[in-house]
This record gives sequence, structure tokens and C-alpha cells, in this order.
Amino acid sequence: MKPWHKIAATAALLVLLAVGGAWVLVRYPHLIATRYELKVATGPIGSDGQKVLAVFLRDLAAEHPLVRLTPVATDSLVLSAQALISGKADLALVRSDDEAAAQGRTILIVRQIGIAILLPPGSEIESVGELAGKKLAVTKSPQLDPGLLKAFTTFYGLREADLIELMPPQLGPALKSKRVAAAIAFGPLGPGAIGDAFASVRKSFKEKPSFLDIAESEAISARWPAYDAVEIKQGTFGGAPPEPGEAINTFAVSVRLVSRSSLPNRVAGELTRMLLATKAKLAATVPAVAQLEAPDTEKTALLPVHPGTLAYLNGEQVSFVDETLNYYWLGAMIFAVVTPISGWIASKARSRRRDQVRERLLRLVELVRLAKVGSREELAGADEELDEMMAWLFELLASGQIERDHFQCIERMLSQLRAAIEKRLADLSASAGKIATAA
Repeated sequence: MKPWHKIAATAALLVLLAVGGAWVLVRYPHLIATRYELKVATGPIGSDGQKVLAVFLRDLAAEHPLVRLTPVATDSLVLSAQALISGKADLALVRSDDEAAAQGRTILIVRQIGIAILLPPGSEIESVGELAGKKLAVTKSPQLDPGLLKAFTTFYGLREADLIELMPPQLGPALKSKRVAAAIAFGPLGPGAIGDAFASVRKSFKEKPSFLDIAESEAISARWPAYDAVEIKQGTFGGAPPEPGEAINTFAVSVRLVSRSSLPNRVAGELTRMLLATKAKLAATVPAVAQLEAPDTEKTALLPVHPGTLAYLNGEQVSFVDETLNYYWLGAMIFAVVTPISGWIASKARSRRRDQVRERLLRLVELVRLAKVGSREELAGADEELDEMMAWLFELLASGQIERDHFQCIERMLSQLRAAIEKRLADLSASAGKIATAA
């Protein structure tokens, strides 16, 4: 096969492979695209965050995702954050008031833990400032959040001596007996511990309690930026009529899925897409999943969001499949351009080789003439040229730049010329001998 035929055939084969690979990638993307295995520190087994992630992981595993998550249980969210910082995990559930949230990059907000103030029916308290100096119940449960409680009491100047820890079933009786003036509950901003505390108080009084609005939530968030000023939306806890009857201002700490800062952008974007898409499917059957939400995309946000997540949320992300397809089509385009260029270069190379062969043949004609009339010195130089020509001829044959029959033809010419030179040298020697004898 001629060299330019080889180039064309190779280019055609590569283009065919690119098109075929693109088709397979579109039809079966998980067979070709690179898969990423990521370890995620989930916090304690049985915690709300761990349960939510476990539901996602089970559902995602059946989808053959290009990003796979391997759960790593830890004894607390603090240890999850440490696993992320130390490099033992690629992602972790981290509280917004943990330094790991600032060092890493937020992918999604898994849930928010807020604070709610419950007042007994008929209470005359209208602002949080009026709680100073009064006894307050604090729900004693796994949902109790020391960080939020500390910020709350510090901001309003409440004394720790006035706080009484009570189990949720004890809240109603304590309020009814006026042992405490209000109850402080912690929990997700949705169905959960706060709603349970509300139901417990309503059961004791046979009528509904009220929520105390934390009007200074923005000021609290400004003082402790790791906490967000949020609302408990109207009707969050259901009932007839739904409670609360109007939106209540409060503040909360967010539990975030945070990645190491070096996680590739396209991996973070694909992970964000997968989780949000799965949320829509699971929210109807797993209520806690509904708390999953996208982070704030404002560039002024205190906690950095992963650029890959931002790209997806802003509609700028290129998917794994599209990115790989782009490489395939780019490769096909490159080959489409390179093939004619390669052919042109090969044509130029063949033209140069033809010129070299022509020059060598013309030189052979000159050497034939020289072999008839040349001097001994000229013939010695011609003999060296013949050695160089023979070496050049073997190089052409070895590299496939000359056909074997052409090689044999030129070789015979060189052999005949060498014989003519040897005959001329012999004649010159004989003539020199006769002259010497005559002298």
C-alpha cells in the first residue's frame, strides 16, 4: 500500500471510531465516560442528615451514575468536618458554623436547623426582649443545638440560670403550670421536632400555642454570619387551620454537603444535577428530602459555593456526555482537516524524493562519462560517491520510499558503473606501465 493510501485509510478509520464511540456514549454513557468514586462523611448513623443521604445513595446506585458516592459514617458532624479537612473524605455533611464549611466548597444545603419560641395560649408576651428574667424551657432532645442557643441567649441577654431543660412531653405541663413562660424548640424548618413540640403543648392546653417572632433575626445573622435569617413559612406544620398562621422570623444553622476545594468542576456540577434530579423523585415518599435546596449563588455569600455547582445552577454546565461528545467531534474535525494536509505533505515529500532520485540519476550519467575519460584522482572520488549512493538507496528501500524493482534497477546501474571505473583504472595503470618501460 502506498504511503498516502495508508494515511487516508488511517484517518478514515479514526473518524469511524470517533463516530462509533460517540454513538455508544450517547446510548450507554456509563460504559465509556470516566467514573468518579467519592467518599462522603455522613455524620452519625441514624441522624437526619445521614438518613437523607442514605436514601439518595440507594436511589442513585440503581442509575449507574458517572459519580458514585461511598458513605463513611462518623460519630458526629464535627468528625465529618475533620475527615474532609484531613483528606479522608471527598465530601462531608458540615455545619455552616464549622470552619470546614469555609475551607471547602458547598454543593447543596441538606437541611436547616432553626430555633422556635413557643408561647402558651393567652400569653401577653409580644417580643423576645420580654423573656429576660423569666424561666424558659429548652427542649432536651437530640435536636437541641448549643450553638443556636448560645447565640440566642447572648444576643438577648438571657441568663443560663433561667433555662430549664425538659423533654418534649414535659413542655405542655410546664407551660400550663406557669413554671416556665415560654419553650425553646430546635429542629428542621419543616416537619420534625419543632412541630412535635407544638403538638405537645397543644395537647396539654387543648388549644394551640403561638409562635414568638424573632424580629431581630437579621441582626443576629449579621453578628454571627454562619447563621442565616430565615422564615418558618405559613402552614409549615399543618393542622386545621394550618400552623403557623403566618410566617415567623427566626434564624438557623445550615447542614451542608461540602466538598474539598480541589474537586473538579464538572464532577461537582454532575453531583449537583444528580441530587436535585433525585430530590424531585423522592420528595413525595421521603418528606425530609424536600429540605434539600440549592445554595445561595450570590458571589457575596459568606461560604463559598463550588464553581461546578454554580455553573449547573446558572445553566452553564456542560454535562459529562456532552463534554465527551465534544472531544469526539473535535477529534473528527481535526482528522478531517489533518487528512488533506497530510496528503499534501506526503505529496510534497514524494516530489522531493523524485527530485532527489532525478538528481542522483543525472549524476550517474556524469559518472558514466567520467568513467571513460577521468583521471585516477577523479575516479577515486567517483568511487566514494558510489558508496554514498548505495547507502542512500538502502535507506530508501528500508523506509518503503522506493519499490524493490526500482531499487534493483538502480543497483545494477551502480554495479555496472563501478565495473567501468575499475576497468578505467586498470587501463590507466597499463598505460602508465608502458610509458615507464619505454623510458
